[in-house]
Formats: sequence, C-alpha cells, structure tokens
Amino acid sequence: MASFTASLPPMTARGSLILPLVLGLLLSACGGDAPTPPADERDPVAVETATAATTTAPQARRYTGTIQGTRRVPLSTKMMGTITRLSVEEGDRVQKGETLVRIRSQNVEAQREQVQARLREARAARDNAETQFERIRALREKDSATEQEFDNAQTAYERAQAQVEALESRLAETEDMLTYATLEAPIDGYVVEKQSEQGALAAPGRPLLTVETLDDLKAVVQVPAEDVNQFAVGDSTTVTIGAAANVHKQGVVTQVNPSGNAVSRQFTVQVRLPRTAPDDREAATALKSGMYAEVRHQTGTHSTLTVPRAALIEHGQLTGLYAVRDGHALLRWVRTGSQRGNRIEVLSGLRPGETYVTDATPRIANGQPIQAE
Repeated sequence: MASFTASLPPMTARGSLILPLVLGLLLSACGGDAPTPPADERDPVAVETATAATTTAPQARRYTGTIQGTRRVPLSTKMMGTITRLSVEEGDRVQKGETLVRIRSQNVEAQREQVQARLREARAARDNAETQFERIRALREKDSATEQEFDNAQTAYERAQAQVEALESRLAETEDMLTYATLEAPIDGYVVEKQSEQGALAAPGRPLLTVETLDDLKAVVQVPAEDVNQFAVGDSTTVTIGAAANVHKQGVVTQVNPSGNAVSRQFTVQVRLPRTAPDDREAATALKSGMYAEVRHQTGTHSTLTVPRAALIEHGQLTGLYAVRDGHALLRWVRTGSQRGNRIEVLSGLRPGETYVTDATPRIANGQPIQAE
C-alpha cells in the first residue's frame, strides 16, 4: 500500500509562501497579542506643559523637640503632717484657687495653742505693768515716788511689752506655717502628676501634685551651637506635631537660652504656640504635653526649582516626570526635596529652561507623542 505522503501533490513555490501566513492568522485568533506599533505611530496625547524655572524660596532647617505647657507648677508643703484630703486624679482639670490638698499637723496645731496661751498671760502681765508704771509716774510728778521706783516701773513695763511683741511674732509664724496645710491650684490647668495619696505623710519640699497648663503650649527644642545665632526672640517659626495628625502651628520664639550644654553643645530654644480657645475641646485634646514636635526655622533664602505634585510619578523607590523633547514625552528620573503646598522641589534630573508635562495622570508611555494644550 502506498504511503499517504507519497499521494500528496508536490508543494509549489506559491503554496510555501501562503502556509506561514495562514498559521499566523490562526495564532492570532487564539488570543496572542498583536505587536505593539512604534510610539511614533500612536495618536498624540493632549497634555499641559510648563517650562522649568528657578525661584527664590526661604531656606529653613528643622529641629526636634517636645511640646510642654508654658507653666508647670509642682505643689509641695513646708510642714510635716498627714494628708487628710487629696481627691483629684491625673487628668482632672482644676481652676486657680481651688483647694486640692489639706494637711493636718498635730505638732504645729499644738504649738499654736501653746503660743496663744503664753500670749494671753503676757498681755495680762503687760497690762499690770502698764498700770503700775502709770501709778508710779503720777506719784513721781508729786515727788511721792523716788527716781529709782520710777525707773524700775518703766523697765518692767517695757519688758512686758517686748514679751508680748515676741509672742505675737511667734504666733504669726505659726499661723503662716498652718497656711501650708491647705494647697490651692496656682493656675488654671490639669493635674498631670500625682505623687502622693490621701492618708500619706507629707514632708517639706516633697511634691504632692503637679499642675500644668495644656491650653497654652510651647515647643522646647535643642539647637546646635552653630545655628543658635539664627534664633532671636520674636522670630516666627513653623511647628509640626506629627502625633496630632501633622498639625501645623505658627509659633513665636519666646526664649533663647544664652548658656548651652557643655557636653552636647546644644542650646535650649522655646517657641510658644497659639493659645487654644477654652471652648475648643477638639484642639485642646489634639495637642498634649510630651508630644514630639518639629520646628522649622527660616535661616535665609536660596534658588530652587519646583514642579507640581501631579507632574511626578513613582515607581517603587524611584520618582520621575516626563520631559518634553521634539514633541515626545521622555521619562526622566529625578531627585526631589521638600514640599511647599502642592509643589515639590526638584534637586536634580530637570534643568531650568526644559519643558515638562505638568500632570502625569493621563496614561503616557515613554516616547509617547504629545500635543501641548
């Protein structure tokens, strides 16, 4: 039996050209991508362009610090005694003059009672001495008393009066000591630290509570020695608090410590923030003492080149934009710097005078023909 291949007619030259074309059409029908036409064959994309140019911008440096209340007052007493009242807790808001702590000192109270008793006796003795002195003086005027009797009566009266004055001074000191038995809030603010409890023993100089203003805040930063002369009281700065949703505040420099740390060579600078309105509860709770702060302070000006944020594209760790040359968009990687509003500084990759696409939102390919609007 003759083979099948032997029965086929011989392939002509024309058939050998048609077969590859048919196979290609079959492959396309099975889902293969058609070859992408060159970029020049694509329809131009309408885009907005701009010419890169430098502008003068403020030059600033950043310093890190901490948010604090403008006033932070520890409360302590000068007397030893038992705390009979301490009802506030950390976080409680207090008003100036509000009683926060009461202390009972049996020793001071007993001392006051003793001085009061001695003072009553001294006043009685003084009154008797005064009566005797007046009687002797009247007799002396009639030559019925000797000079010695007059001098003795006068001396006795003066001694009695001096004793009364000494005891009155002692009583005033004791009464003054007892004023420390009641501690009042020195400012409007919040209890931020509670170092003791009711029933505990209070000692002279040992803090019991700390009250801080939280609606009147400041940023405290450490500035290197080479930068401290850039700060002056009254300067305006920008303070950013990242923990409070990147809140930006315009602060004013209120203090530049003229003495720096001998080890770190850092100088303390205080920047006061705008005061929060008492009825603005949202702002009052957003900013808290102890939060991290970044202070941006202008140190001069410099030339910079910026582009709109929309002009940039990101690919992984790379940032680029489309430069325009001969009617085509050419992808170019750039290095960016700080952002000011909706514009970002371009440090390298784009030169002044070059044209670029201001909005890379439309789908643009590298080498894409474009039509500037």
